[in-house]
Amino acid sequence: MSDSSFRSMRMTRLVRPPGIPGIRKWAESNGHRVGRSGMIPPRVRQAYFAANPEVVEVVRVFAQDSGVGPDVYDWPDDGPLGPVYAIAFVRGLDEQEVLHRLGAEGQDIRLISDAEVAGHQGADGPEEIITIARLGNWVVAECKGRRGSRLEHVKALSIGGGEAVAVQRDRGAHDRFIYAVDGQVVTSFTPSRPFDRRGSDPDRLNGHLRLLGIDPTGDDIVDNAVPAALALASRISGVVIIDFGGNELPPHFADRFSGAKILNRESPRLGAVLGQ
Repeated sequence: MSDSSFRSMRMTRLVRPPGIPGIRKWAESNGHRVGRSGMIPPRVRQAYFAANPEVVEVVRVFAQDSGVGPDVYDWPDDGPLGPVYAIAFVRGLDEQEVLHRLGAEGQDIRLISDAEVAGHQGADGPEEIITIARLGNWVVAECKGRRGSRLEHVKALSIGGGEAVAVQRDRGAHDRFIYAVDGQVVTSFTPSRPFDRRGSDPDRLNGHLRLLGIDPTGDDIVDNAVPAALALASRISGVVIIDFGGNELPPHFADRFSGAKILNRESPRLGAVLGQ
């Protein structure tokens, strides 16, 4: 994808705060001519941001192809996994070993029901609950807490020639994306700031980022950051987290992706309850 075609496919920019009406009001108060509708001229936008450095401009990104995009993961705060969670996608380990490397001892590992998972969601207690599902060569761990995205755990999940991708949602400031291969962090970043990538090969996923509407060479702050990070994890693993309302994998994904259900499970799932 060329730079020119990539830029032409960027679709929407948001301003937070105060939004487009706020810019119009500022422009009218400061002698800039703007219409009552339509786009704000670039020169006016530039003048506004120069005069209001405390305002952050963010972008909402969209998939540039028919693959999994951020819209698939546009869950509300009270959605299927609650406001704070981590999801780890692991290749090269079985389910028991994934739980073990996340800190579970043999006595911690058992079958966990949907009712127990639902009861734990939103709880502020000292325990974290992890459930496991296998799809092909990948194991998916859903963590009600932060354990699944701790750097030492993600590295451990990839030791032995495997891969691990982890996404943490933690109220913005502590969100994170980590991709590790064979015990080494290849790239990691805060999802809202994908330009600040670190690791042994921070640019390895740039092709995926571009297809998600993210310019890896730019300095944009991403508005729908965690959904975009989860879509990136899906593109790496081929696994889509689905079904918080009885839905199945969308037909146009079925030939390229597997679907892991997060709710409405037919039977208890292997997991563990661990202290923080």
